[in-house]
Amino acid sequence: MDMSIYQREFQGKPIHKFSKRALNQQLAMAGLLSFSTLVFQHHVMAADLGSQNADTITLQDQDKITADLRQDGILYGILNDYSRTANINLANNASITAVDTTKLTRGVIVKGNNSILTANRLSIDVTGSSAIGLDATGKKANIDLGTGSQINVEGDGSGYGYGITISGVSTLQANELLITTKGNYGVGLSINQQGTSVNLGSDSTILTSGNGASGVYIFGANGNDVNGPARLSATGLTVKTLGNVSYGFNIQENSIVDLGVGSKINTSGDDAIGIWAFGELKANALTVMTEGLNSTAVEIRDTAVANIGANSHLSSKQAGALVAYYRNAGTAKINFLGTQSERNSIFSGGSYGASAQFNSLINLSYTDINVDRGGALGLGLWALGGGVIKGDNLTINGAAGTRGVYAMMNAQIDLTGDTTIHMANPADMAIATQQDDGYRASRINADGKMDIVGGILSRGGLINIDMQSGSQWTGRAHSDHINGGALNITMTDSRWNITEDSNVDKLILHNTTIDFNEDKAGSVLTVGDLSGNGSFVLHTDLVNGHGDKLMITGSSAGEHKLTVLNRGGLATTGNEVLTVVETQDGQANFASTRLVELGGYLYDVRKNGTNWELYSSGTYTPPPEPLTPDPKPKPEPKPKPPITTSADAGANFLNIGYLLNYAETQTLLQRMGDLRQNGHSGDMWLRGFAGKFDSFAGGKLSRFDMNYNGMQLGADKQVTEQVPVFIGLFTGLTKGSPNYASGDGTVKSHHFGMYASYMAPDGFYLDGVVKYSRLKNEFSVRDSQNNRVNGDGNSDGISFSLESGQKLSLGQKDNGFYIEPQAQLSYSHQDAVQIKASNGLKVALGSYESMIGRASAVVGYELAQGNNSLNVYLKTGYLHELAGDTDYRLNGSPESHSFKGGWWNNGVGVSAQLSQQHIVYLDLDGSTGNRFNQRQVNAGYRFNF
Repeated sequence: MDMSIYQREFQGKPIHKFSKRALNQQLAMAGLLSFSTLVFQHHVMAADLGSQNADTITLQDQDKITADLRQDGILYGILNDYSRTANINLANNASITAVDTTKLTRGVIVKGNNSILTANRLSIDVTGSSAIGLDATGKKANIDLGTGSQINVEGDGSGYGYGITISGVSTLQANELLITTKGNYGVGLSINQQGTSVNLGSDSTILTSGNGASGVYIFGANGNDVNGPARLSATGLTVKTLGNVSYGFNIQENSIVDLGVGSKINTSGDDAIGIWAFGELKANALTVMTEGLNSTAVEIRDTAVANIGANSHLSSKQAGALVAYYRNAGTAKINFLGTQSERNSIFSGGSYGASAQFNSLINLSYTDINVDRGGALGLGLWALGGGVIKGDNLTINGAAGTRGVYAMMNAQIDLTGDTTIHMANPADMAIATQQDDGYRASRINADGKMDIVGGILSRGGLINIDMQSGSQWTGRAHSDHINGGALNITMTDSRWNITEDSNVDKLILHNTTIDFNEDKAGSVLTVGDLSGNGSFVLHTDLVNGHGDKLMITGSSAGEHKLTVLNRGGLATTGNEVLTVVETQDGQANFASTRLVELGGYLYDVRKNGTNWELYSSGTYTPPPEPLTPDPKPKPEPKPKPPITTSADAGANFLNIGYLLNYAETQTLLQRMGDLRQNGHSGDMWLRGFAGKFDSFAGGKLSRFDMNYNGMQLGADKQVTEQVPVFIGLFTGLTKGSPNYASGDGTVKSHHFGMYASYMAPDGFYLDGVVKYSRLKNEFSVRDSQNNRVNGDGNSDGISFSLESGQKLSLGQKDNGFYIEPQAQLSYSHQDAVQIKASNGLKVALGSYESMIGRASAVVGYELAQGNNSLNVYLKTGYLHELAGDTDYRLNGSPESHSFKGGWWNNGVGVSAQLSQQHIVYLDLDGSTGNRFNQRQVNAGYRFNF
């Protein structure tokens, strides 16, 4: 064998550097081995090999190459040199190792044009001062790494570590590829020059660490290369970089990257970037996370275009998440488009969520943006320098001190669809523009259903907001009119909760409610031009002369409603007046939705000139002076302001106490029946009564009636058989159900007392009663705006009654007709009490005295047979209140009240005694007077012993 030929074939390599199997392969190619040897090559066991350098290299499964040769000082595992086309087959599960921590190292070098490299589950481990796993620089090389290949590269110290570099219009294919690099400025995958194409198939992983490292670097050279841009396509790719100034993807000009579905990029280290692109990027279900300071998730520059589809998620822990930036020429463009069922998300922990800068464009749809204040900015959407952002169906949530949507330096932001902007504090900016000298006004347009918490501020910018049905906004509005800016708002079937003084240039309302700040009575909404139909909810501090106000400085039109909220706690007098709407032309119309309860009095809204004011019907307006004044003009009576429903219910406690005391005391006949039908030792008795007071005429407290019922139990004993004097005790409980102008209540009267009755044989009697009672009253009413108001109070009282009469028989005594004139004088005192209603109203009820005189007559018929007797009677009488003046105060404002008046009382009754011991009776009577009407039934039973 001519060894010189052999050596030439191996480029002068010493034979001892090759394994036996490699030698057999070369000899077979030269025709020096038998056919049988060629046939059975695949049965040769895996071998440990040294560096390989040839045009054709074929390995067996699981072969191991340990680099032991250098070229130009570079240690390599496999080398294909310049100007030589290689065909390299690395079989399955082969491994290549090149380690020299002090020198440059390469795992595989492919320099020859049109070279082919195939492998499956290849493993490359390279360590050096600077290291590359696979270096393919030859033109139009075709590299296929099959499935499950792994490349691990470590650049020692400050050296770089590249996993794969490929250029020269070459192609690379791989599935489930794993690239791991360590080393400063290292790159997991470097794609250079136009026309180069890499397809990573599915589920590949690239891990890089070191300052300035890149997961993927793709660079298409400048020029008009006919081979087209450099390309990368992948599905389910995972890229992780560790180190400062590192990149997950570095995509330069004339490059196209398609990351398919489900790719993931994670960078850590200061100034790291997830994706840095000057070329084209396409991805769906992309996840990018960056963690270091000033580390952007995705940054698109100059003429770059990024199309990122649904279910994509970007996160920058300490910087901006998504930015398009114009540097030299062209317009950078990002389409970040989620869907209704698969929304995208953006998180920024220190700068901005999405930013279109200097003529760039960002289109967003169905995206949730969350912004924290880790840095100086804290912006959800930020457009500046002519940048444009178009967002559809976005949600923005901002931490305290952040801003939701912000435009400056002639930028524009357009929002459509369902938009939600929630700032942590309504005082923060939800939507705002900034004035910048030398730039046109920035524009923000929003149209659709909106849910906004935060202010809308036009500062040297033009903002147009059109809130569709179901929108709600909590925050303030501001327009400074600088640089031709304005704030125009249209709201349909929506609600605006104003938190501070606000101003709007144009406000168009369609069935919309504007609610002024509930925590501050005195907010002002200033509107340039108002039209449509809206409802304004205002708060007022009428006592101190200020409240919320609507001011129209331009034109006013439309039909609008005013609701001034009730405030029961105000110490009003019913004589206050307050302007709530000011207009220049008076063309719009404002009407109060309901009467207003302020303190204890009712107020309404009326027009006065071109303004509208809050007033009470008790407000005194002097009549115009006559042309010829009357020397002694007759003064007109000052009107009395009406009181509120809660004031009415609270003050009616006066009437409740008065009327229940009257029902409980009544007369001896109602209390005990015919006392003359008695035993010699004593009596025990039980009385039940029920009735109704209605048609009450009590001035401002007239809208009142009450059903009531009660029980009394007593016992008495005759002092001696010779002295017809009975002394007894009684106790009872009366319950009432008052009905007020706008509600009802309950009252209970627990009472007890004692009495003494003298019954002379000739028919004369004298009856004295003393009674103590404890009243407990509760009410629940609706105020003028249908709010529930509750209140309660307790009061003590004492009363005395002295009654006398003379029975005159018209025939036989105790049989036949009789007549009985009667007289009664009763006195009672009721203590003062303060009732505090749940709306803040304090009703202070004064104490009062009552003195009622009664003159009556009873006409009856008696029938006695043995131990049984029957008494049927009619009665009539007149009663008159001789005292009864009192007062009450509504939050300190005095009001007077009186029980004075008279009434007639008429009735019919029957009393029957059975077997001397049992007495039953029934009494029906009614009263009609100038203060109240009464209907009552009394029934009782007495047992004589």
